[in-house]
Formats: sequence, C-alpha cells, structure tokens
Amino acid sequence: MAILRSVSALGSRFLIACAVAIAPSVNGVAADNAPAKKPAAPPKLMRLPSWIESISERAAKAKKADVIADAKPLFTDPAAAAPVEKAEATAPEGPAATLTGGWAELPATPKASEKPAAEQGAKDSSEPEQPVSPTEPAPPKEIAALPQEAAVSEQVAAPVPAAPTESAMLSIDPASFRGVYPGKTTRDELETGWGPGETFTREDGTAGLYWNVEPFERVEVVIDDGVVGSIRIKLVEPVPVKQLAEQLELTDVRTVSILDEKGISVGEVFPERGVVISVKPGTQSAVALLLEPLDAEAFVLRSEGELEENTALAQADLQYAVQIDPAHVRAQRMLLVLLTDQGRWQEALAVAESVAQLDQTDIWTQLKHASVLLALGRTDEARAKVDAVKAKSDIAPLVTAQASRMLGRIELASSTPDYQTAVKHFEEAIRTTAPLLTSDSSSIKNAARDVMLDAHLGTALAIAKGTWQQKGRVIPKWVARSETLVGESKLEGLERDQLEMHLCRGALAAAAGSGEGVESLPWVKRLLEVRDRLGEQIKDPARRQQIDWETGRGLADALAASLARGDSSDMLENATLTAAYLERGAQQRQLSDAERRDVGELLFRIGILHSLQKGDHATAVTWFDKVVPLWDGNPAFREAGAAGQLGESFVSMAISYWQVNRREDALAISRKGVDLMVEAVDRKELDERALAVAYGNLSTMHAEEGDDEQSKNYAEMATRAEASGTIVK
Repeated sequence: MAILRSVSALGSRFLIACAVAIAPSVNGVAADNAPAKKPAAPPKLMRLPSWIESISERAAKAKKADVIADAKPLFTDPAAAAPVEKAEATAPEGPAATLTGGWAELPATPKASEKPAAEQGAKDSSEPEQPVSPTEPAPPKEIAALPQEAAVSEQVAAPVPAAPTESAMLSIDPASFRGVYPGKTTRDELETGWGPGETFTREDGTAGLYWNVEPFERVEVVIDDGVVGSIRIKLVEPVPVKQLAEQLELTDVRTVSILDEKGISVGEVFPERGVVISVKPGTQSAVALLLEPLDAEAFVLRSEGELEENTALAQADLQYAVQIDPAHVRAQRMLLVLLTDQGRWQEALAVAESVAQLDQTDIWTQLKHASVLLALGRTDEARAKVDAVKAKSDIAPLVTAQASRMLGRIELASSTPDYQTAVKHFEEAIRTTAPLLTSDSSSIKNAARDVMLDAHLGTALAIAKGTWQQKGRVIPKWVARSETLVGESKLEGLERDQLEMHLCRGALAAAAGSGEGVESLPWVKRLLEVRDRLGEQIKDPARRQQIDWETGRGLADALAASLARGDSSDMLENATLTAAYLERGAQQRQLSDAERRDVGELLFRIGILHSLQKGDHATAVTWFDKVVPLWDGNPAFREAGAAGQLGESFVSMAISYWQVNRREDALAISRKGVDLMVEAVDRKELDERALAVAYGNLSTMHAEEGDDEQSKNYAEMATRAEASGTIVK
C-alpha cells in the first residue's frame, strides 16, 4: 500500500521525527530515500499544504514547551516552572483532549470590590496619552478611574448539556357553547339552533340577542355583521376560577391575567380556547364566562409574561399572534427581538421587512432591521438604513448616538474597513451619549450606558485592527474605561452580569485584533466566571444557549489572541472547550455565512490537530463531518478571496477520510477542493504550484483504487503544476 504523504519533504521529516507519520511505508523506507521515479508515476505519500501543516507544528512545539515546564496549564507563569533539567526528567505525558482543558482549570484571582475605583479613592495616574498619530482618539475625560480586576472562582464549568430547546406547540381548540362558535356561526344558524332570542343593547352600543338558559342566569350573544361575535355566559352565583376551569377542561391551558388601570386582576384569559373568565376584582371568584374568536392580543399579552422564563413558549405565542393577525405590529416587533437574540437571522430578516411595511416611520424597527443586515454580512444595506435614520431632523440624542455606534460597527465589519472612520463614528456616539448618563430617566440612562460601553469597546477594536502608533499603550486605556463604565453602573445580579459579559467579549475581541495591548488570560477568567453566574440565574434553555454562544465566541477570540502572540500551548484542549460552547450555543441558531466559516475553521483546526499530533484519523473525521456542511457552498470564502484556502482545507481533510477507509468521501472532497483551488488560481488568488499537492494526492488515491489511467493523469497534472512559475502577489 502506498504511504500517505502528510507534507512536503521538510515537513515529512518533521512529522516522522515527532512520531506522527500518518502510515508506515510498505518496506519501511521513507519517501526521501526512495529510488527515482518517472515524472508520471504517482507519489508514494499524500501531502498537506504547508500552512495547514504549520498548525500542528506550532501546537506541537508549544506542547513540548509545556511538558518541559512541568506541563503547566495554558498561560501559567514561566517563572514558576521547575528548572528544565528536573522537568525533563519527571515531566508527565501531555493531557488528552477533554472538554475541560487549560482554561477550565485557571486559578482564582483576588476578589474586587463592587464599587468603582473612583469611589474607593483609586485614581488613574494620568490621562490616556495623546496619540502619536493625529487620527488616534483621546478618551473622554469624564471617565478616568480604573476598577480592580473582578473575582473568579477556583474552577469554571464546561457547558452542561440541557434539555434541547424545541419549538413549543400550541393546542389550538376554539371553545363553543351549545354548538355555536364565535366568529363562525351565523345569526340564522344561531336562531335555528336556539330559537328566537330577546334583543339587548349595552351602554357602549354593543347589540345582540340573549336567552335565559339554565343553569345560567343569562346568555348574551353579540352579533357582528350577521355573525356571532362573542358569547357571554353570566353565572347565577360566583364560582372559584380553578373549579370552573376544571369543569370546562381548561386546566392544561396557560393563562394570562387581565388587569384594570389600578393593576387589579379582573379576569383570566385562556388564549388557545378563546375563553375569558371574568372575576370579582382582586379575587379568584368567577362571575361570568366569555367566549370570543381567538385574539392575537391575548397571545401577545401571555408572551410578555413568559419572555424571561420560557423563550420557546413566548415565541410560539408571538408566531401564532402574527399568523391570525399579520398586521399586529407589536407582536412582530417582539418576535423580531427574540429572533435576533437567538441568531435566527433569516427569520428575523423576514419579520423586519414585514414590520417595515406596516410602519415605515418607526426608527427602532429601522435600526433593528439594520442590525440583522449587519449580522448577515450585508453591510452596504445596513449602512444605508442607519444613514437614513441619522439624516432625520427630529431624532432624539439617544437615537443619534445609537446610529453613530452602529455605523462604527458596520465599518468594522465591511469588506474593506476604514478604521479611522470607525473611530470617528464611535467618538461621535460617545460625545452624544455622555450627557445622557446623568438623565433622570433610568431607561434613558441605561440605554445610554449600553451605547457608551459598546462605543468604547468598538474603539478599542478599531485601534487593535488598524494601523496606529503606540497601540500597546492606547488599547488598554480604552478597555480600562469600558471596565470603569461597568463598575460605575451600580447594577447588580443579572443586569450586572450581562454588562460583564459584554465587557469580556469586547476586551477579548480587542485582544484578538492585535497581538499587543490586552492580555487575554484575565478576560478568559472573567468570561468563564460570568458565564457560570448567568447559568445559575437563567433557567430558560434558549437563553442559556445564547450565553454559551457568546462565551464560545469570546473563547474563540482568546484563541486568536494566543495565536497572534505565537502561543499555541494547550491549543487542542482549549479549542475543544471553545467548540463545546459554540456547538451548544448554536443548536437553535441560523448561522450566517461568516459564522459558519468561523465555526468551521475552529472545528477544522481541532480535526487537523487530532490527525497530525495524535495520528487519530477516526476522531479527526468526526470533526471534519461537522466542518463540511458549514463550508460547502459557503460564499463567505469567495467574498474574502479565500476560495483557494478552502480548497486546500478540503484536500487536507480527504487524507483522514482515506485513512479510515471512507474512500468515496475522500475522493469527492478532494475533487471539490481541486475545483476551488483551480478557481482561485484563475482569479490570481492562489499560486498554481499549490495544485501539485492536490493532484498528487488524487493520483495516489486512484493508484490504490487500481485506476492506473486516472492515477497517471493526475500525476502528470501534479508535475506540470509543480513546474509552474506562477507567483501570486
């Protein structure tokens, strides 16, 4: 059997030296020592592109360094390590990949006071340095104190599987009385079945017919345009609501209370049945029963009471409300919020477009619509919508600030970001928001604080990703001021922890954007700690998944920050932990193209490390099986000019598929990769010589399949590609 090549000549020697060669040769002779072959002969080893090979090399070197340093977890203090001589003699084997590697074993840090540093007497030694570059921003002077580092526990937990969030099902069964259905039965049908009734007219002008029907005091039927509108059954004497609900078989229906202007309960609604039980104000004594057509407002009211406890039930109510009343704007706006929180972007877009048609003047809807477009990568459309809002002459300062902040985020997400322009947008948001932080209205104050915090974190990210002087000194000051905003919020419990999550995510994003300025370790600690606190406070499975998604994205940024600094220690363990959070959080999400690309990249890296570091192709393909659906046909790669890199990744994955005898999959994935690479070569995005690896691997595969003709063809193509002089700048 032919040897499967992992790398080019130099890379092969490295892997063989590390004892991770993919398979032994037939005669135990390495490829470099094999006798000369004719150009058309198939290669004996399959190969990996060098950039994929380097993933394992960096991680292997970091792992070796960790072992020498007494196998400390990721980001341990090198000064605390044992001497090299002793460590080499006693170093344990490197840990196996688990869901609780490196980061989940981080030690605690000193506990900090909840008060901001300004109230503790702590002072910033100086204002942020004036930027050397005239385009570098100077932070606002009104936020100067730096809080202490937040406390974390001894250990943090990996995401714990919970009951899956399923779409709640409503059992719709409209109630009737003696064969009469509100909204369906006509007046003629009513009188044919019940006989003639007596007419009545209420004080509000409502008219209809009534009957004296035992054992009730009176039954009134309102007629609307010749159809039964509602049925009111007045009881002879009060009955406990629970007892009446049992008699009517309504106990399995979730109710919503009707309150008067003083907040006193005057009734209980059973939305799926179209039943309202009227009660004596402030009691649970029923005095009448009302049957109506199913009402969208009843479902919306019930959803408002369930938003914090059960997202699935609230969403089901809102979706049914929209189904029976497509013009119910409030229901659609609430549904839009839920869908965006859950990352169900395509559904959210459809709702946003629907609301925009119903109310073309609502600013909140326009900004929310823009946020959905931004998440989907449609930055030009998002920018146009926000610009239209900002151009209005009568908008409030908070709206102006929100629009400016969004324009900054849109600029950062664009295909060719202008980081100086992004900073200017964030600066405008900060200037506009600052006076609102002292507003008498708590809602305005809280909203202003949220905008201010995101604008600070956005500025830190823009500086991290852009070309600025003294980035390592400026970025930490913006992050510190973001930290101060959270410390001065005086919020507690869930609201405080949600701000902390936003802060940690923003700090880690800045760390990933630049290899200098922000140390990711403290923020990883805080992120995992706040995730645990939120998990304890929130019981709704859907909301817990959202928290895990945010945690996973933060950890992904921490991994990127480590790689930017050249630190690959515990990469496999920490990447696996990150993937666990992301996969848990993505269970109900509709990932955007960029999200599918990014999540796939993480899973691909884990698979490659399993295949190259451990020679474990069986485990590798379990990860690759998740990657292929995320990447196949994903336009995010072409838009970023990375079709060639995608093709090389497919070619690399095919090696593991071949090793576990999934040969059809290996051939199909290899061909898919070749097609993408050829496309990239045609577009001058990839060196034509890169095709030599892909063609050579296909030649080997066909040779082992006994197809000598195809093997020869691909071998010749590999030779021509290797000899190509194409250089892509």
